Amino acid sequence: MAATQLTADLHPLLTEYVIKKLQKNRLTTVYSFVKVEAEQLLKITNLPAESIVLVKNHLIDQFAGRCQNAQSYPWQPAPSPLSTGVPSLDALLQGGGLLPGHIYELCGESGTGKTLLSLTMASNVVKQPGSMAYFIDTKCDFSGRKVQQILDSDDRKLSEQELGHAMARVRVERIFSPDLLVQTVEELAAGRYVDEGTNLKLLIIDSLPSLWYLYQDAQSSVEPLGLLTKLICSLRKLAAQRAVAVVLINLTVRVVEGMTEGKRKLCPNGNYSALGRYWESAPGTRLLLERHEHHAGSSARYHTVQVWKSNYLRSGERVIVRMTESGDR
Repeated sequence: MAATQLTADLHPLLTEYVIKKLQKNRLTTVYSFVKVEAEQLLKITNLPAESIVLVKNHLIDQFAGRCQNAQSYPWQPAPSPLSTGVPSLDALLQGGGLLPGHIYELCGESGTGKTLLSLTMASNVVKQPGSMAYFIDTKCDFSGRKVQQILDSDDRKLSEQELGHAMARVRVERIFSPDLLVQTVEELAAGRYVDEGTNLKLLIIDSLPSLWYLYQDAQSSVEPLGLLTKLICSLRKLAAQRAVAVVLINLTVRVVEGMTEGKRKLCPNGNYSALGRYWESAPGTRLLLERHEHHAGSSARYHTVQVWKSNYLRSGERVIVRMTESGDR
């Protein structure tokens, strides 16, 4: 309700003229309309009191939640965590991996292994028959060859047929606009794009800043913030209703002299997350990736993964992961 825009197609009494009157008074969403007193709406819209009540009741019935008796629903056990394929990271996340229904964010500077880690997660999920990972690529960085290398490196060698089926369960979509991203997440929440006989377990979006930086020169922040609101609402709906683990890729930005964004929550290395203060509380868990020292004589790279903020993990906890061409370990 909070992010749903007031439009003329929501009710016959909400004509274009009435909508413009409401917009002039900064009543642009269903929520803002419903919470305003009827007397104030009478003055703004010139509609009769009976009409105001009628429209309010209609919008509440259409968009508000309904209380139902929990006893009418059969008890179901909580879904098992999804292993990331990196044992040390699974231990850091507690419980054995990514929690279904939870929204995670991998944050870090460019080149800290965020995409490789997300590919490792997706590859590990689709090893399980019937499990599907949906990978939204906004930077053209997805590598099917890398997924194949990660799957081939598993201790339990997959047959050629098993490898083909596993790779087919990684659905990839390239998206280059925030509007289309929001629409795709909403459709995933409605159960579309999921093949029969498979369950969507993991959604990865790599990455968010590449889309929202399109608005960096915009004179108004209304549109980008509105789209961010729609996105997080849709992600939370998808995660909660379909028990999907969501992994978002974001950048960290260095603090520069003369910043005008006000006080920001900085990570331990002095950087802050992209997308502004508005986005800081959006993910349930934010993990910070940083480069670790290189080990002489080894082609592998080492990175630290640290809990930046979380609603169920202790902030500051960290592990070191080893990154190779065949994924993270």
